[in-house]
Amino acid sequence: MNFIIAFLGACLGLIVAVIVIIVVIYLKVTKSVGKNGMREIIKTVKNANNYELEEYTRLKEVSGITKLIEPVIITDFTDFNKELLYSKVENNLIKIFNSIEDKTIANIQNDNDLIYIIPSLKEKIYDLKNNKVNIKYDEVKFHSHAIKNYLKEKGKATITISSSLEYYFSDDSKDKKFEGIKKQTRYTIEFAYVYDETKVENSENVLAISCPNCGAPLGKLGGGNCTYCGTYVEPINLKGWYMISYKEDY
Repeated sequence: MNFIIAFLGACLGLIVAVIVIIVVIYLKVTKSVGKNGMREIIKTVKNANNYELEEYTRLKEVSGITKLIEPVIITDFTDFNKELLYSKVENNLIKIFNSIEDKTIANIQNDNDLIYIIPSLKEKIYDLKNNKVNIKYDEVKFHSHAIKNYLKEKGKATITISSSLEYYFSDDSKDKKFEGIKKQTRYTIEFAYVYDETKVENSENVLAISCPNCGAPLGKLGGGNCTYCGTYVEPINLKGWYMISYKEDY
């Protein structure tokens, strides 16, 4: 009983000490800048917090020039359909968010749509597990998409998409001041189409395929036997649009 009383007394003393320190700091600052100055400081802090909240919840606009770029892409790829690519953006990001939440790639390990994303996703999941961090994306909703850029050279065509979306986001390693508030954000996503593998193979590490068994990079874009563990990886159809990167840019 004496120990409990002593412990509670120590806690109470600590709380009182903290309050005294806060009051002393407040009085010193007030004396230095005056009461009006102190009001301005408090007002500035409140305004900064309000601005941060407004920015967090403000619908983000996509940045793109779809009408200018789309005809050029169709000239090079007559069967191109931007709506199908936008659908891939949404489906792939949902899969990625789910993998990050579950901290596993088990459900997408054999998903060809994400074959170029899996290596970096593995690293992210490893870091989350190692640091015991949990991330959640709830009630994901997409707003709009736009084509931001298009490049065709060295055997590869690349399309950059800008996408706006919203979700309830939580990361238990960060400040929780916006927890329970829906976040409005924007992502930049890149897709690649390999139309001449011989020109890409030796210069594009970003398109390297990893062995699903041991994680080692394969020597060829189209699959083959892993030189480390011998596992055979089925070649994928390179003549298609595959996501090669994604990034939250807001």
